[in-house]
Amino acid sequence: MPEVYVHAVRGRTAEQKRALIKDITDAVVRHFGVPADAVLVEIMESDPANKAKGGVPLSERRS
Repeated sequence: MPEVYVHAVRGRTAEQKRALIKDITDAVVRHFGVPADAVLVEIMESDPANKAKGGVPLSERRS
């Protein structure tokens, strides 16, 4: 069972996540030759205050 983990900062809509999961599943099916129900996709969301780039929390960079 292939597993794909996506790390992302919280803030995407349910529709965006659903579309991403579908696209990833389709790609794994096509390239790994497995059925769609064998593919596990998990989106790991983090709070923007808990992630930083260049020493600045993303919650401060976005504003």
